[in-house]
Amino acid sequence: MTTIPDISAAPPRHRPPDDLSRFAWLSIAAAAVTILLKTLAWRITGSVGLLSDAAESLVNLVAAIIALVALKVSIRPPDKNHHFGHSKAEYFSAGAEGMMIFIAAAVIMYTAVQRFIHPRPIEDVGIGLLVSVLASVVNGLVAWVLLKNGRQR
Repeated sequence: MTTIPDISAAPPRHRPPDDLSRFAWLSIAAAAVTILLKTLAWRITGSVGLLSDAAESLVNLVAAIIALVALKVSIRPPDKNHHFGHSKAEYFSAGAEGMMIFIAAAVIMYTAVQRFIHPRPIEDVGIGLLVSVLASVVNGLVAWVLLKNGRQR
């Protein structure tokens, strides 16, 4: 017969990681801004490439929200049902992100086929490109902050 250890009396075996949710919030904010900018660039130009870029940014937003939830769950201390903590919540986050990438790819493929069947010229390329570059700058700055802080941990 197996006995369940009394975790209330045992010294903590597991130190939960720091709460890194501020970085997930930063990613969520950047993804929202990026979606708005890339959608605007798509609306200006009518480019399927920019539409697919906006769809990919939507995947990033959902991934950031899932990462935030996983971070919050994974730092919970061990309890009666999870003797070693909740760190495996991160695996669910990775699986959900993979599914979102698959869905975005399907939407992009559908849109590309529709544009191939019903072609139309791209408009106002310069303005659309400028807006898209601005979105890339936002992403680049957030990536720099995340990498800088990731190296310090």
